[in-house]
Parts: sequence; structure tokens; C-alpha cells
Amino acid sequence: MVNVSIIVTCLEEQSQLRRLLPQLLSQQYEGEFEVIVVDQKHDKDLEEWLEETERDYPHLSHTFCPASVRGIDIRKLALTLGAKAANYEWLVCLSAGEGWESDDWLTRLTACCGDGIDVVIGKTSRRRLWKRPSFNFFRRSVSLFKPTSSIILCRRSTLLLGQNVKLSNCKIVKL
Repeated sequence: MVNVSIIVTCLEEQSQLRRLLPQLLSQQYEGEFEVIVVDQKHDKDLEEWLEETERDYPHLSHTFCPASVRGIDIRKLALTLGAKAANYEWLVCLSAGEGWESDDWLTRLTACCGDGIDVVIGKTSRRRLWKRPSFNFFRRSVSLFKPTSSIILCRRSTLLLGQNVKLSNCKIVKL
């Protein structure tokens, strides 16, 4: 089992985040994991709720994007801030609007981690709680900052380099 940091970006999905966090924090996973919430709007009510929740869950933390981010893609900034706050090499990136029915999705997703793999893409058949897409496929590569699938697992070093990843270095897993 690999140790994993789960980065959850939240723009205007506070109600979805309140439903998602209990699912994430009760995940059945043999390895170590942490959950990092990145609030893209710096909502004070959400921050207070997260601080209260962190008291019960020591492997939960949060950060926020600054209010003035002129000329910077807010999603890219949120993922970068989450990656820098992460304690583990493997990162799961998802938005607060994601949802799934399985309580072992993290185990199935991380089963594909290994040498030569930089990215694992989790496809889910469950409908999204929020309709905003998460990351895009471009020709023969994957952009980690403009996704269109459900869940992405990548190496921290790969995300921080900020480059597209060749599809030959990816695995796709049905969750």
C-alpha cells in the first residue's frame, strides 16, 4: 500500500463537501492517508466548519487560495497549494462535487501505483454531485490541471512540474 494525500478542491460546492468529507474520512484503506481541502473562495463559514471537523479527524487539514489571484488559473493554484501541503508522494485530486458508492475505491485506485506509472485515472459510473468537469485528455497526453474524468491519482513531483503526462505513463481504473 502506498501512502496518499487526497486533495479536495472546493469552489462553490460547500454543501457537496459536507457530504463528501465523511465518505473520505471513513474510507477503508490499509495505508496512511490524509485529506487536504483547498477552498478556492476562502469562505469564512466553510473555514469554521473545517476547523471544527479537524478536531475530530487529525488526518484532515485545509488551506485556501488568496482572494486576489490576477492572471492565475484558480484550479491550478488550488491543486498546487494542496500538493505543497501534502505529506505523501501520491496525490488523489478531486473536486468537492465528486461522489461514489464504494468504500474501497482508494484501495482499488492505488493498486495500480508502481514503477513507470505517473498517473492513475479513476472512472466512476456514478453521477456527479456537481456538474463541473475535473480534467481533460489532450491527444496523447493528460493535463492534470484541466481534467474531465472523475478522480486522478498522480505523483506529487509530476503535478508540481506542471507538464502534460503521456498516456503511456497512465493507467485507467474503473471504480
